[in-house]
Amino acid sequence: MTLISETPYIPCYVRNEFFHDEESGHESSSTKAIMFGVRAEPGRVPMFQVMLENGAQWARVPIHMINSHQGCPRLPLELACWWDCYGYEFQVICFPFLKGHRVEAIGRDGVFRMGNYLFTLDWMKTGWSEIPDQHKNHHIIELDSGQWIAYPNNRLIWHDESWITPLTERPKDWKTPTRIYTVEGIL
Repeated sequence: MTLISETPYIPCYVRNEFFHDEESGHESSSTKAIMFGVRAEPGRVPMFQVMLENGAQWARVPIHMINSHQGCPRLPLELACWWDCYGYEFQVICFPFLKGHRVEAIGRDGVFRMGNYLFTLDWMKTGWSEIPDQHKNHHIIELDSGQWIAYPNNRLIWHDESWITPLTERPKDWKTPTRIYTVEGIL
């Protein structure tokens, strides 16, 4: 069982209302931290391990409470993360190919927000992660606004001026793959 894993070490800020169970601290700034781990529990958003600049270590910090600079506007949780964790077992990977790439995230509200790729969570050994048209990654993205988000492949448009020609619209004939490919029979 995975449950918790190391991530790349990333400087960040945690919104102070998190430290007060969201009962107070909304008007104050965020506290400087280093994110160094992630925790996955089914039915909950990805949650992160952080060390604060004062030496306090916090666990289970939800993604909408993490940002990259003071004064960052907060996105509601439903705009910061598309899906809850699929299970306890996952892998953290920072794809070298995606590292540093600019990416456009399409929110539930229809708004396109630009950001930069940080790393990816991918799920395994759960019912949903094994079904081709249900599997989703959580790509962790730092938006230009400073807010962090966790979005799946089909809600991201990647940018690389050296070779990607951006789509102006999704081709209408594309369909989500539903087949399981195997040479030894049907699963």
